[in-house]
Amino acid sequence: MCIRDSCKTNGSDKETSELAKKWAETLGPEAGMKMLLKMNLVDAVIEYQMDRNEFDEALKMAQENAKHKIYDVHLRYALFLEDERRYKEAEDEFVKAGKPGEAINMYEHQGDWHSALQVARQFEPNSVPQILVSQGKSLIEKRDYAKAEACFINCLLYTSDAADDLLCVDLGGRRIIKKKT
Repeated sequence: MCIRDSCKTNGSDKETSELAKKWAETLGPEAGMKMLLKMNLVDAVIEYQMDRNEFDEALKMAQENAKHKIYDVHLRYALFLEDERRYKEAEDEFVKAGKPGEAINMYEHQGDWHSALQVARQFEPNSVPQILVSQGKSLIEKRDYAKAEACFINCLLYTSDAADDLLCVDLGGRRIIKKKT
């Protein structure tokens, strides 16, 4: 426990993680992992690995010893991939992190409406109308009125199709009754 006490009083969590990882490596994978688990430093080591962009190692450690960190690893990897402009891979990681909305936002910021809609239709169907409206607004700014109109019409068609299965549908604060009971 002296390594932990020393680092906690004299260093940061990152320094503790780095020192613990180096110590674990000298003990070998199995003994090192047991030591980290005993000292309850697995989360810190996973964070350290993610800081170093060692996502495969961080994910493996999370899967084996800290399942609650798996989503965090996927999310951090997705953000890294987005920064690297590897958008499709980032999308996959956002979905694995349980954050498909982040993938949708990423594509919207890129103006990749097709990909945003594809993710939305698969994982967050309720967001499709808002994406269509955003796309339409973007097209109006570009003075492409015919395509903007098509987006708005698709939005209305999408919401009316969705409403067929419901008693009512919410369109921006207005409730439109579709069926009488």
